[in-house]
Amino acid sequence: MKLGLSFLLILFCTVSIAQQRGKRTMRKTITEASNAILDSFENDIRNEIASKEIAGAAYVLYHKGAVVRMKAFGESDVDSHRPMQTTDIFRLASMTKPIASLALLLLQEDGLINMNDRLEEYLPAFTNLVVLDRIDTLNGMTVLQTHPAKNPILLRHLLTHTAGFASQHNGELKSLYQSTFKDISANDLTYFADQLASLPLNHEPGDGWIYGPSINIAAKVIEQVSGMSFQDFLEKRILGPMQMHETRFYLDSTEANKLTSLYTRDANGVMKVVDPGTVSSRLISGPKVHYSGSGGLTSTLNDYLKFCVMILNNGVHEGIVVAKPETIALMKTDQVPLNINGDLNTQPGQLTEGFTFGYQIARTENNRSLKPKGTISWFGATGSIFFIDPQEKVIGIYMTQMQPYFHINSRKNFSNSMLKSIMK
Repeated sequence: MKLGLSFLLILFCTVSIAQQRGKRTMRKTITEASNAILDSFENDIRNEIASKEIAGAAYVLYHKGAVVRMKAFGESDVDSHRPMQTTDIFRLASMTKPIASLALLLLQEDGLINMNDRLEEYLPAFTNLVVLDRIDTLNGMTVLQTHPAKNPILLRHLLTHTAGFASQHNGELKSLYQSTFKDISANDLTYFADQLASLPLNHEPGDGWIYGPSINIAAKVIEQVSGMSFQDFLEKRILGPMQMHETRFYLDSTEANKLTSLYTRDANGVMKVVDPGTVSSRLISGPKVHYSGSGGLTSTLNDYLKFCVMILNNGVHEGIVVAKPETIALMKTDQVPLNINGDLNTQPGQLTEGFTFGYQIARTENNRSLKPKGTISWFGATGSIFFIDPQEKVIGIYMTQMQPYFHINSRKNFSNSMLKSIMK
């Protein structure tokens, strides 16, 4: 069964607040009422830390050119009782995807590719693909019934999750993906792309939406076209010019004291370390060969804010043009055809959510969120989330390191709390 964007959005938002929507009017300054809302949100974080639902969290609220609040709570590592800092390094997980998406778009800006190009022009392994019809069982063996793909995968399909790839978590083929990609961190993007090309697609390219690993393939296209590693390309075109010096795929041992520990909870609700914020972390001591565009970057609250502000400012960072306005416009514009609606609905019969080249986008207001039409957002499997409201120039970023994260109420309420704090 597909885990669609509709389900993911429900987890991201609070339940029914339709009565609060109407026409939004924003405060020009932060008032006592604003502070009370933010204080209440922060108390929720403190309570979750006290009840050991999370180890710690940090967040920033940005409005019209200024940081309203940036704070950290709890501990970045429970065993050593290291306090959480706003300068700590977090695993971005899928919050890597917007950065990777911009990187591919920069190649289009350079005239080297076009979003309507066929993927096979750059990665021939994606020629002669097949699409899954059904999964049968014969003599105890799994048999995949397929047909040749009628449509080619286009580069635009990679950035909108409409290529047809399933994943280890979503789609009818997730078990096959799990066995194929047991430890992708030990192999480079070439290996990943070749393995993915050998598997059936979950649907015809361009005919459906399913959240999968397509941004990793975009990263491989970047390597193929630029002649650079994905890491080096990001550093040259995005991270370096923006002075995002705390954003990278892997760390060295001197940075262990800034790396947050990643946790999960066992069946009894007790926190357990998945990857420690020490020199033993796989990000420091493990293989450093897989530059995942789907979810491999680490970053800080301040660095990620720089990227979001650049998007808000149409490609400009402190006077430096990182991307042209028309390129950034593609990241703020719905790119998914309206007939692809099954996994993009948040309410029956309403096409409330779309996808840009890099972000989820609110097509309309809905009864679960205060985010207005045109708000772009996404999140990561390690618990962090963010949103950008281009209309009112609001950015909210919340970072924690817990998976799964479904029980974290401060996370669920984050976007609404931030927006309520600046609304009259």
